Amino acid sequence: MTTSLKKTFLLAAMMAALTTLSACSTPGGGAEGGSDTDLQPLEQQMDGQGTGARPGEDVDLGVEIHGIEIGNGVADGSALGQDAQGVMTYQPVVYFGFDQSILSEENTALVKHYAQVLMDNPDKTVKLEGHTDERGSPEYNLALAEKRAKAVAQVMMLFGVNEKRIEVISFGEEQPAALEHTEEAWTLNRRVEIKIH
Repeated sequence: MTTSLKKTFLLAAMMAALTTLSACSTPGGGAEGGSDTDLQPLEQQMDGQGTGARPGEDVDLGVEIHGIEIGNGVADGSALGQDAQGVMTYQPVVYFGFDQSILSEENTALVKHYAQVLMDNPDKTVKLEGHTDERGSPEYNLALAEKRAKAVAQVMMLFGVNEKRIEVISFGEEQPAALEHTEEAWTLNRRVEIKIH
């Protein structure tokens, strides 16, 4: 089988999986004090800021496939970095925009890295812990945190990780990473933690 044909089959499989995920998404509104931007058309979500956005700002970096956006979402800049030798480093945390469960391009690369770690270590499993900031009702924030963790799980599965090796947990607003009531703290609290065991 040629490389081109393999890529075509992989893309078809990814689109089928994304279609399934979009059919299972939970509608709602008001999480973290705002409207559910995940349910708005893509044009309304993007603010035209380009790729120079600050943490928490929407950027237009990717594409939408059957209602699920890959490589599109929030510029966080904190998940990926480089050490002193110029080697890429991967923080095991995926950050999300206000009231979003969309992975940015950087976060997709981060999740791909951890999916490869799991593929290289077939005896390992992963726990994906979803979190939100304090704004919004506790019930909605639990649902949004679960949606975020499931979005990360779906991307891991697209990169080959078996669903049985992934555990999704939602903490909502109950375990903040930062206790302040500021935009910076809320940005740190809107996350999914990747814990490989």
